[in-house]
Amino acid sequence: MMPVLGVSSIFLYPKSVTKAIKLAAEMGFRHINIFVFPPHFKEDSEDFIKKVRNALFDYGLECSLRIQGYTINPAATNPNLRKKSIEEIKNWLTVAESIGCSSIIMRVGMFFFSEKVFRDKAFRTLVEGLNPIVEEANSKGIKVLAENYPYPFDVVTLPSGIIELARALKRKVYLALNIAHFYDIYRMRRIDLNAELNLVRSYVQALYFSEFMNPWDYPHKLNGEQYKSYLNFAIDIIEKLKSSVGTVLIIGYSQDDLERARKILKASSAL
Repeated sequence: MMPVLGVSSIFLYPKSVTKAIKLAAEMGFRHINIFVFPPHFKEDSEDFIKKVRNALFDYGLECSLRIQGYTINPAATNPNLRKKSIEEIKNWLTVAESIGCSSIIMRVGMFFFSEKVFRDKAFRTLVEGLNPIVEEANSKGIKVLAENYPYPFDVVTLPSGIIELARALKRKVYLALNIAHFYDIYRMRRIDLNAELNLVRSYVQALYFSEFMNPWDYPHKLNGEQYKSYLNFAIDIIEKLKSSVGTVLIIGYSQDDLERARKILKASSAL
């Protein structure tokens, strides 16, 4: 079975996500990964959430929520930040259920200086905080997907980092493999790509594809041969995982970006 092709709603940020839903459907995409960050998404407005739910229904789009990872850290040793982070994730789980999304995608945690000093305790605390969230999500038929990041302080950097977390949680948790993030690490280290992908094949539920590196934090394109090498890397991953992954999500910052990325995928026969 071929994966569903979808888009991140960030292509229309900061305009309303309801317009992004309409445009994504008109462009022929079947899934929208909703970037839940104001003013794009008004989480404190029941009327707005109803409009989003109705738009998804009217245009027949599947959806997932992408929780921003800038101001939350469920692995924090600071109890106030940790509590706030867990509460925010729970809130987004409620929103996902109310608008009919099949999954939430999140940055599962960061180990800064304090967390590194007390890493074992911080990891146990992270697991304790995430366990009831994953349990509740599973009971509602919503999947929790961790996203890999290229920074050394992130809990999940290499895709295989999901395995330690899943084993500790003893619950079903999955991976949204951000290809650009993975490439940042791959080009700096000697990594057996096939071995890494084989380890996580059963965990990967979504792939993020973008022409841009660091798409959430500092979007930029590589030049010349580096750009070609990255695209070959991305296409290779999609080819290897497309038979088992559910969704390929394009990250772009305009409709032109989305169309160009789709053409790259179609020209390569990856999808």
